[in-house]
Amino acid sequence: MSDYIDVIINNMEIKPRQTLAEEVYLGMRKSIIQGQILAGQRINEKEFSTRAHISRTPIRVALHRLAEEGLVEYVAHIGAVVSQITAKDVEEIFEIRIALDRLATFNAMTNMSPKDYEALNQLLLATEAANAQDDIPTVIRGFEDFNNFIYQASNMPHLVMIVARLRDYLKRLRDVSLSGADRRAKALVEHRHIYELMLEQNRPELGRVLTEHLAYSKTFILEEMAHLSHE
Repeated sequence: MSDYIDVIINNMEIKPRQTLAEEVYLGMRKSIIQGQILAGQRINEKEFSTRAHISRTPIRVALHRLAEEGLVEYVAHIGAVVSQITAKDVEEIFEIRIALDRLATFNAMTNMSPKDYEALNQLLLATEAANAQDDIPTVIRGFEDFNNFIYQASNMPHLVMIVARLRDYLKRLRDVSLSGADRRAKALVEHRHIYELMLEQNRPELGRVLTEHLAYSKTFILEEMAHLSHE
């Protein structure tokens, strides 16, 4: 069975002009945010250094960056320990996402051509078909592709960069929010409604539905977190 060090190493991606400290940081960050490393897990610098065949300096730099983000905390006589994503984190992330999604969708709505709208429709049809077959991984990818399509169509590269920074958080929260069959079905109906309002260029109603859609997702996630904390 793989342990947390294997998980981090598997999530480390080598990219041009990226320092080793950055590589370690991004691997750790992705592993923590996506829930692959559980809250309370100690990250042992010495053991990680030995197993990954790297010095402790980039590991230490990465952990300090994660501590600044609140993803790990330093505990006396123990070291760096993974923190838990809290209800406050969820509240903040969704407040940001509501603002960004509205802005991206309003811009995409006016930028998209008939061909773009048909491509988005086909994506929705494929996701709906996958849900009918209980193909959950494909459904989740379909929701992610729907959101990415709209962000790209917004033609706002700086906005896309901001969202990329939140991508790991959003993936983890999306996986939680789509864990139930009823929620997936409701989310599909909501995405279809969003698409139709974009097609109609109905900005006021689209803004209301987007806000309602994300607020419902936030409530669902907070309820799931509260349920798990009492198990």
